Amino acid sequence: MKKTNITDLEKLNLKGNVKSVNEFSQVLHVDDAPSIENVKTFNTNGFLTNETIYYRGKARSTEEYTYLDGKLKTKVETLLTSSGYTTTYRYDYKENEIVVKVFEDDELAESSIKKIDKNNNVIYTKDSNLLFNTYCEKTYKYDKNDNLLLVTEDCYNEDGKNYSNTIKYEYKDALLIKMQHSNTITNDNVGFTEQYYYNNLNECTEIKVFIDNKLDSKQTKVYDNGLLTEHHFYENDDEIKFIKYEYDQKENITKKTVNEVSSNGTVTTIFTFKISYYNN
Repeated sequence: MKKTNITDLEKLNLKGNVKSVNEFSQVLHVDDAPSIENVKTFNTNGFLTNETIYYRGKARSTEEYTYLDGKLKTKVETLLTSSGYTTTYRYDYKENEIVVKVFEDDELAESSIKKIDKNNNVIYTKDSNLLFNTYCEKTYKYDKNDNLLLVTEDCYNEDGKNYSNTIKYEYKDALLIKMQHSNTITNDNVGFTEQYYYNNLNECTEIKVFIDNKLDSKQTKVYDNGLLTEHHFYENDDEIKFIKYEYDQKENITKKTVNEVSSNGTVTTIFTFKISYYNN
């Protein structure tokens, strides 16, 4: 929640010295074989260097990452279709600040600013869409233990402020137990609350969402030796999604099975991960 180093996002929380990850996805009863393949490769420092997405064996998009002094320098996304285009992210690191400029082909389309305090906590962000002349600002406040306490978000368009939201965080024994949202995405001032519950190993086992003090939805989680193995989603006491996870000996995910329930029945999507490591 509060980790801010941009390169942490590129490591993807994988364990061990991962060289590459091939992710295959298949919708049962729809695909005869996996239809989408996502290939990620990493350097020896654990940073993502390339990501290519294939659809039925044909490359559809690529992302390439470059680094300088252990920090992300550029990210280049290329859409490999007849109407393809290239999006380039350029990172500029200043004192306690990261500036990112986003170019669609050669046109500056977006920019963002992220300010960080001495403890590497984000304290302010601004994301601007220069094509539509809109932007959103967020401010962050922390307690003395660097636990995030408050996020305030304000968004603006040409007519002024058009969206506002705040999230308050509560902790007990250093564990997040409540998130209070000021309003919904429709900005109608109807808030909701997320409450978190843990087992004696401090693993989050349940999340409940309340609107006007009435239970709206919930999630439950099951662990095995510290690894999340089952994740259930409910609305009005009806299960709408079930995710099952499997892992390799290094505790990286090798298979994820997602069952989503709708009025038309259950759709099962299987994600399999082929992971190779440096110095096996």
